[in-house]
Amino acid sequence: MRDVLRLIGMFFAAVLTLTFTYGLGFVTALRVKDTPAVAQLAARVAPAAAPAVGTPADSAAAFDIYWEAWRHVKSEFYGEIPADKDVAYDAIKGSLRSLDDPFTNFSDPVTTQVNSPDLDGEFEGIGAFVTANPDGLLMIQTPMPGQPAERAGIRSGDIVIKVDGEDITMLDVDHAVLKIRGPKGTTVELTIVREGEAKPLIFKLVRERIEVPSVTNIRLLDKEGAPELGYLHITSFAEDTEDRLHKGLEELRAKGAKALVLDLRNDPGGYLETAIDVASEFIAEGVIVMQEDNSGKQEKAMARPGGKATDLPLVVLVNRGSASASEIVAGALRDHKRAIIVGETSFGKGSVQNVHKLSDNSELRVTIAAWLTPKGTKIHKLGIAPDVPMSIEGRPIDTNARDKDGRSLPEPTPEPTATVKPGSDATPSGAPDAAAPADGIKTEDLDGDGKAEPIDFQLRAAIAEARKLLVNTR
Repeated sequence: MRDVLRLIGMFFAAVLTLTFTYGLGFVTALRVKDTPAVAQLAARVAPAAAPAVGTPADSAAAFDIYWEAWRHVKSEFYGEIPADKDVAYDAIKGSLRSLDDPFTNFSDPVTTQVNSPDLDGEFEGIGAFVTANPDGLLMIQTPMPGQPAERAGIRSGDIVIKVDGEDITMLDVDHAVLKIRGPKGTTVELTIVREGEAKPLIFKLVRERIEVPSVTNIRLLDKEGAPELGYLHITSFAEDTEDRLHKGLEELRAKGAKALVLDLRNDPGGYLETAIDVASEFIAEGVIVMQEDNSGKQEKAMARPGGKATDLPLVVLVNRGSASASEIVAGALRDHKRAIIVGETSFGKGSVQNVHKLSDNSELRVTIAAWLTPKGTKIHKLGIAPDVPMSIEGRPIDTNARDKDGRSLPEPTPEPTATVKPGSDATPSGAPDAAAPADGIKTEDLDGDGKAEPIDFQLRAAIAEARKLLVNTR
C-alpha cells in the first residue's frame, strides 16, 4: 500500500508542476482554434513541458505532509475510502482552487467526455452557457437566445444552487452541469439566487435539443423605424461565424444599409481566430488583440484584409453576458474608434487557456496569458465598459457602482408588483408573468401581431447613436 501511495504521490506532484486551466460551460467561453497562426502565438507563451518521468525532489518533499496526513486517514477513517484515483483527482482540484482562478481547473475523464465543448454541434439541455463565480458556484453566464433558459426568464449572473431539489453548492461546476443536462423532453427544476431578489427563485424547464446558429436576425431595422440601419446578432464565435457574417454584411449593403448595429449581447465567445476575422470585417488595418504572458511579453494579432464593412458607421451592443471573443471584438472596435459601444459593462473573461489531454483522458486547462485590447487595456475581470451605459429596461447605469466582481450595476428599481400566473412551469416564483408585466415595464407591438413585448431600450439607444454617426459622416 505504501508503494501505491507513493506512486500516486509522484503522479500528483508531477501534475502540479504544470499550470492548469479550465473553460467552463456547456460551451467554452473562449477556445483557441488549432491553426498555424495561433499555434505560433501559443508556442511563444506556453509553459515548459513537465518532465516525462519523476518528480522534482523539492516538490516531493513539500508533499510529505500530505502523505503523513493521508496515512492517518487511511488507517483510522470510519467509513469507505474512495478509490486512489478519485482521491488524486479531488486532490488536484482542491489544490487548483488555491490559485484563485476559476478558469484554471481539471476535469476527470467522464466529465471531460460529457462536457466536451463543440461550438459547431448540438446538445440536449436548457440552452445556457455557464461558468463559476468567484466562490466556485455555478453561474449562468449567458442564456442562449430563444432556448428554454431564456424563455423561462433565467438571466446572466443567476446562481444555480439546487437542481431538482438537490443542493449543488458543494459540487464543482462540471458535475453540477451534468445534473442540469439530460435528454430532450425531460423536465429539470432549478433553484436560483438572483441579485436583488430576497428569496431564491424556482424555474421548471423542459430540456430541448439545442441548435444555435452563430449569426442571426440579419435585417434592416425598418420595424423600429430605422430602415437605413442594418442589424446582425452574433451568438457565438464558431467556425461558420465569419462566413455567415460576411454574407450577412453583403446582404445588408445590397439592401441599402448606411450604418450597422452589431449585437454581441449574451455572446459568450468562441474561437480566437474567428474573433480576429470578425473584427477585421470592420477594421482595415492595425492590431486586433494582444496576448500578454506572465513575464509581460506581448504578442500582437493583426487585422486581416478583405473586410466588408470597414467604411460603415457602427454601433456595438454589449451586456454582462458578452464575454471572451465578444470582448476582444468590442475592445478592438472601441480602441480603433470604429464603433460606439452601448449597453452594460461586459463579463470580463480575458484570459488565455492551453488545453492538455492527459494519458487517462482527463483534461487540464492552463491559464497562460491574458488578452489586452489594442491600446493595452486588460479585459480580464474588468470587461469592456460602454460609451453609452444603458440597461435593457431603459435605466441609466452608474458606471461607478460596482458589484462584488467589479462590474457596473444598474440603478435600483422597485420590486415588481404583478403576481405570478398560476400553474406556469416556466415562471419563477416572485417574478412577473410575461402576460402581465410588472408596473413600470414598458412594452410595444413592433410586429403588429397584437403581442406586446418589453421595449429594448439598449437597441433604441444604439439606433440613436447610429443616426448620430450618419449625420457626422455626411
